Formats: sequence, structure tokens, C-alpha cells
Amino acid sequence: MTSTDLTDRIAVVTGAAHGIGAAVAAELTARGAKVVAVDLAPAVRAHREQGRVSAAVCGDVTDPATVRAALAAAEALGGPATVLVQAAYAGTPEPLDGQSEESWDRTVELVLSAARRFDRAFVQALATGRPPAAAIVHIASPHAFGAVPGFAAYAAAKAGLLALTRAAAVEWGPRGVRCNAVAPGFIPVERNRHVWTDPALGEAMLRASPLGRFGTAAEVARAVAFLASPESSFVNGACLPVDGGMTALLPEALLR
Repeated sequence: MTSTDLTDRIAVVTGAAHGIGAAVAAELTARGAKVVAVDLAPAVRAHREQGRVSAAVCGDVTDPATVRAALAAAEALGGPATVLVQAAYAGTPEPLDGQSEESWDRTVELVLSAARRFDRAFVQALATGRPPAAAIVHIASPHAFGAVPGFAAYAAAKAGLLALTRAAAVEWGPRGVRCNAVAPGFIPVERNRHVWTDPALGEAMLRASPLGRFGTAAEVARAVAFLASPESSFVNGACLPVDGGMTALLPEALLR
């Protein structure tokens, strides 16, 4: 058994039907964890039917009933869950001065407020007293460090998610719960197909990557698995960029 082995751990992964969330669920399963996959998309059920996860909950993570169902599924697997990965995604480009209050609130609700509620319910479901080592991993974004026109709500919510990560690390660390974040760079998935299949846009994105390539969802998933495992037992309140150096690059480097 290695220190990144997750055998006998029970994990809940949100946003697990597609993309990074699905890759995380698969990686944790491969390392021995029993995974409860959660997503609004009905496709999440196929992961359970095909044996890629141990249980699936189809529901909206902004709905407390979905949170309860996910944690109950973890209990049914022998829980409580001791790993929570929050990868639910929301974000469509809208101008800052034209975005409706409803649209802004919906993004912040899913990315930040729902994450706080799920975190809290996860911790409350742990055994009383000092629980076995538990880990929360938030999927953050480089949008928390810089701005892209049209994504103000998403950027604000992700920046708030990093603040929540630090606050949770400080408040829950004494109870044996670590909280960290991963900030993926540009990862080609179905929802951003319009970028990586467009020659001009794709080339522009590649120029912003010091490694000269796009990352993969599997690479992000391995970073998440590290933060969820005993291998990172003294890592708490951190944000790990998995972006090939994109956020380290100064704009003038692109002028060369």
C-alpha cells in the first residue's frame, strides 16, 4: 500500500458527470476509494451503472436535499465520507454591466454558497470528537487570480472559494479536517470545445502555456488525489495551480 492509496476511504465528488469531476471520481476509484458521484446531469448515473463509481446521486448541489442524499449514500457504503471534492461548475460569459442579478446570484450560489453548505454538512456528518483524518478539496480557477472579460461573477465566486478554503483550513484543522484547493489551467473538455477546436483560439491558449500544451483532466485528478491522501497530511489551506505555469507567465513574455 502506498501513501496515496485510498482503500477504505469514502469520497463524495460533485460535478462528477463530465470533465474534471468525472476524472477525479475515476482517479479516486482507481486508488481504492468508494466514490459517491454527484451531478445535476443524468449522465452521472451511467458512471455507477458501468462500475466507475460506487454510488451516484443525480441532483442540484444548491439543493440541501441533494447534499443529504449524497452524504446518506456515503453512509450506506460504510461511511461517513472522509473525502469531499467540490467540482461543480457554473459560468457563461456575460458583460459585467449587463449581467442580471439573477444570473450573478446563480453563479455565486453554485460556485461559493453551495460549496460552503456542502463543506459544513460534510464536517457535521463526521463522527463526534476528533474524526479520522478527513480532506476537502475545492476546484478553484486561475480566474481567482486574474480577470477575463465576461466572467466577473465566476471570478468573484472562485476568489471567494479560495477564501473559504483558507477559513475552513483554519477552523476545521484542529478537528482533523484539511481543506485545500486545486486551480486548473485550461483543460480541454466538452464545455470548452469551441476554444480548443478553433485554430486561432487554440493557438492563443497554447502560447500562454510555458509547457506549450494543454493539460488533461487526468493530470488535475492526480493533483486532487494527492491532496485527498495521507501523502499531503501536512498540507492545509493551500491552493495548488495545475496550469503548466500559465499563472506564472507575465504578459510581456507573449510579445517575444
